[in-house]
Amino acid sequence: MRLTIAIPEAQFVEAPAVLRLIRMAPACQVEGGEQGPAYVALFDDFPQSIDLVIRLVEAASNLRDVRITVDARPVLSPTKFYNTLLCYRESMGVPDPEAYCASQAARVGDAGGCPDRACVSHCQFICSRCLGVSRDRGAPPLSVQLRAIARQAEVDWCPNLRISKSNA
Repeated sequence: MRLTIAIPEAQFVEAPAVLRLIRMAPACQVEGGEQGPAYVALFDDFPQSIDLVIRLVEAASNLRDVRITVDARPVLSPTKFYNTLLCYRESMGVPDPEAYCASQAARVGDAGGCPDRACVSHCQFICSRCLGVSRDRGAPPLSVQLRAIARQAEVDWCPNLRISKSNA
């Protein structure tokens, strides 16, 4: 999975430490653009570089015109993406990441008053949104709806995400 984080050169006046973080990436390059040059951190091994990515996204959170992509898909909400990064890193420290994700989703579901039916998602970032899935005749398959919700929640990249085709 490939992650890129592009930050306009003009932003480094406000945050010079961000440039040091970009240079720590496995690869970095300078690209020209309409608004001037931008430094781009490239992570072809994402999410193996999770700690550096978290530091870089956090450091760049107050900067303007930062572009993040995952496999060429633009990240539309860096804040949601950052929260997903933190959750994924935490899951890496437990023996059973799948059980960790299910427990986080259950916590959100309990707080949100999920109806008493089988959970269609074991991801806390989808859980609160899955109440909006349609089970009506002619609606897209459940798995398609959940993938769209995962994209909106900026969690579609997560290696722990499991969306069963049996929910289709």
